[in-house]
Amino acid sequence: MAEKKSIYNRIREAMTAEGTMPEGFVLRERLQDGRQFADGAIDGTIRYYMGPASNTDITMLEQALKLASDGRFEDGGNALITYFAQGIVMLPVMDKVQEWAYEHAGELAPDRLGQFAMTLLLKSPDIESVKFGLTLLEILDREPDQELKEILLTLAACEELTLFCLFALGAYEDANQIYFELAKKLKGWGRIHAVSMVKPDNQAMRDWLLLEGWQNEIMPEYSAITVIKRTKLADLLQSAQGAAWAAVAGKLIGYALQDEPVAGLSKYKRAGELLQAYLELQAENAEPELVRAIKAFVEGHELANKWQLVELCNKILA
Repeated sequence: MAEKKSIYNRIREAMTAEGTMPEGFVLRERLQDGRQFADGAIDGTIRYYMGPASNTDITMLEQALKLASDGRFEDGGNALITYFAQGIVMLPVMDKVQEWAYEHAGELAPDRLGQFAMTLLLKSPDIESVKFGLTLLEILDREPDQELKEILLTLAACEELTLFCLFALGAYEDANQIYFELAKKLKGWGRIHAVSMVKPDNQAMRDWLLLEGWQNEIMPEYSAITVIKRTKLADLLQSAQGAAWAAVAGKLIGYALQDEPVAGLSKYKRAGELLQAYLELQAENAEPELVRAIKAFVEGHELANKWQLVELCNKILA
């Protein structure tokens, strides 16, 4: 039987000239029942709905670290494949693995662990084992060089691996710019994760987040509240440029009114201020359906300017 191609080579060979995955590319194999998970869907669901696992046994992962530390890379890699073959994925146990490695740092050889991590990144055919390698790289005291950056960017182009690559890329001085460039290239879960990490420190970043950053192939609701907060949309609407951004603000507000799939305006301390600025700007142009949704939201929450907002909504709807 031919040896399975590594995840890294599968991605590199499929990558387009623009540094993206071609239409229809999916890293995960179709399940026996016929289901096909989009790249990043499992980890996206875990990140936003489930969080870290508290009861999952990571003994075999600990063993893999010990084996790798002893230079037994093949045995360590086999231990990972056996562990993940049970249907467990890396994201929920990532924190536990990193905590265990920190607690047992004196028993482990960091150089060999670094070599093991790189071996997984470049040669492993197993998705979750590659994520294990990325998790390991994140905690090792390794100089972030250009060669590693290129490897991480190649892997990050596949939205199944973007989140873990973003964690590892945080070690670079230009991490924020890297997150931004990745967000622009990606369209699905990878974009959602990258946008969640971008901190706009210039006009180009802010404008892109407002115009495109929340648009993804999954659900705009995942990113709308992040964009509202990071771009300081309330301040923008109150500025001289506010009218130019009112239409975009209406779309973002519409997506952020609900607390599904993520907490939206109900958890935003400037929600009342944002809504007032929007309603005052759009008194003549606001869509009635959105205004009714805003009114229902306001009536269901305790905001400092609650009744002022209700009155604004009533005037627009009259």
